[in-house]
Amino acid sequence: MCKSAANPTPEPTVILPSSSGRISNADLMIVLRLVAPDAQIFLSDKSYLLCSEEDVARFLAQDKTNKLEYEPDALDCDDFSYHLLGQFSVPGWSDLAFGIVWTDKHALNCMVMEDGTFWLVEPQADTLQSGLLAWQGSKYRLIVM
Repeated sequence: MCKSAANPTPEPTVILPSSSGRISNADLMIVLRLVAPDAQIFLSDKSYLLCSEEDVARFLAQDKTNKLEYEPDALDCDDFSYHLLGQFSVPGWSDLAFGIVWTDKHALNCMVMEDGTFWLVEPQADTLQSGLLAWQGSKYRLIVM
């Protein structure tokens, strides 16, 4: 049964980031090269939005990616990271300095905060990390933002 146009389902309200700071792709490349000098890095935009840890924590609290049930190969680390990236690809957030990282053992997300620091986001747990944990690998191979 189709819903009538008179009673459309309301879109969930997305809380927008409080910061409007920006970073150029050239400056973002410098930040990423300091963290991962040997990684392949692909940047798709000329500039990126920077926001605070609080903004990201609020967004992650609304997002349900971490509630998905892990399934080997079908819904594993790369699928979680792509899903979370897709969740951030909404108006107001889509130009955030947020992307995907592949290591020698794992896939997860990354971002650069408004203070210029690089953070990893583990999409299966909604945790922010300043660096890789031992089980996540030891070498950054690819960063796409």
